[in-house]
Amino acid sequence: MALSRQSIEILLDLIEIKVGMLQVQDRDDARELNKLRKCRQELISDKNLESIKYRKKILNPTPFREKPYQKNSYSSS
Repeated sequence: MALSRQSIEILLDLIEIKVGMLQVQDRDDARELNKLRKCRQELISDKNLESIKYRKKILNPTPFREKPYQKNSYSSS
């Protein structure tokens, strides 16, 4: 049975959430983390998912970070 694109996206999101919440404290946790990473790679390895990775990059860009305030020659001190 082939998975739809939407199903694969949902599974990838769930895996990323679980990986983000997982705190590795022992060997079992490390094994689980490796299994999740392998599962994620298997889902991504599908040729049709290249567009999903591209679309996610566009829809979820890195957050804007404001530059720290710097005094210039026009500001009074």
